[in-house]
Amino acid sequence: MGATGSTMRSQPLSSLFLLTLLAGATASPFPPSHCPHQPAGRLHQTQHPPPQCPVPGRIGIFHDDTTKDINTDIDPAVSWTYPPKCITQTAKTTTGDEEPSRIDCLFTSAEFRSGHGTSIVTSTTTASELLSVGAFHDRPAPLAAQRRAAAAAAAGGGGGGGGGIAQGAAGSRLSYEIVDVGEEKGEGVVATRTIRQGEIIMVDVPAVMMGMGFLADTPGHHRRRVLKQAMAQLPEGTRAKLNRLKRSEAAKYEVDAILGRNSHAVVVGGEVHVGLFAEVAKINHACRPNAYYRFSESRLTMEVVAFRRIEPGEEIFMSYVPLETPADERRRYLHDHWGFNCACTLCRASDYDANESRAWREKVKSLQETIASARDQGYYPDAITMTHEWLLVAGWDGTPPFLPEWHGTLADLHLLKGDMANATRYARMAMDGWAKLGSVDDEPLERARLFLKRVDELNEGKAG
Repeated sequence: MGATGSTMRSQPLSSLFLLTLLAGATASPFPPSHCPHQPAGRLHQTQHPPPQCPVPGRIGIFHDDTTKDINTDIDPAVSWTYPPKCITQTAKTTTGDEEPSRIDCLFTSAEFRSGHGTSIVTSTTTASELLSVGAFHDRPAPLAAQRRAAAAAAAGGGGGGGGGIAQGAAGSRLSYEIVDVGEEKGEGVVATRTIRQGEIIMVDVPAVMMGMGFLADTPGHHRRRVLKQAMAQLPEGTRAKLNRLKRSEAAKYEVDAILGRNSHAVVVGGEVHVGLFAEVAKINHACRPNAYYRFSESRLTMEVVAFRRIEPGEEIFMSYVPLETPADERRRYLHDHWGFNCACTLCRASDYDANESRAWREKVKSLQETIASARDQGYYPDAITMTHEWLLVAGWDGTPPFLPEWHGTLADLHLLKGDMANATRYARMAMDGWAKLGSVDDEPLERARLFLKRVDELNEGKAG
């Protein structure tokens, strides 16, 4: 498994950074005029209050007897199992002076998600934002997720994956199993029952997550030292899962070998992070995948969703590269960054089939760009027509759009056009789709509800 290929490469440093790794302590504070928490905005709006500029050394609470009187239901801080260890990054000003630009810290919670544990290396800015949305709290799963888990359990298919990570999941058998799928690929994930299109297959949380800013700005020896400690501070069971992951043969150091081949890129607090999801990392690559992943920032949870119907005994695949990447670039990228020559069905297909698939994917990319442009320019009927074409064209290549999002797009376009009947129809379909999905992240469902409420209010206003 892997993430973006440049994940573990050191970027050329334009200036000399003051890098201080403090043993068991926290970073020196920013000057008052340099409060780092001025976010441009979240990818998805939430009802949580905006985070405050954190006080360094008080981003969460330490796990010891001094915290026994703190009411964590009121205090947004969480319990870190180990005192955060931090690196102060500096940058040169226009006058040539150096000043703190960011503080990156290692935060570990061994209790995260019922003892799975997580170690996160990120800026104090991002840590504060994650705390503000309750990402570290083991609050109950949304009702829709509990209903999905119960339905899956009743069908004898487990709770959708995650080995208890999916809060509210229950059942005796998962919809997949991890088995040996061949000498070259090692272990893989195989369906144990029929999986419906759009069904959540697996739920996982990060064992380790590291910000790209830290990876880019920190010299290799410091980076490896922090990553090694991040893994060492995890619970024994989670460490064992990471140690069983396949290594990159080209990497010189063990921690790089594990991270480089098994990580996923996710966005947290507006910054790309590289995450190690031990269970998701077992899913192998295919250029024509039957599954994809969605990441919830507010839950720090990754969900693997079926692109199409998957039969029992069929291996589950995801694409390690964007679907629209040309075949030659795709194969070269996989070889250079993951160290294998892709032999999936699409890479072994005839030139005719490969060219046809490429044409469909280029068409989908073009349609998506044109739909956005038409919407921005007010050509709503054209955008609606192309949105329907998008579903048809993407389906021909076996990678259709996620239906709740697709229905939401149509609802928005019809509302802008003034077609209230179709706006209502697609808004209800979007809301029903999110509810049926049963995600552990209920923000999209809540947004769909609010959109439908707005449409209903507009309908009532016209009727009155």
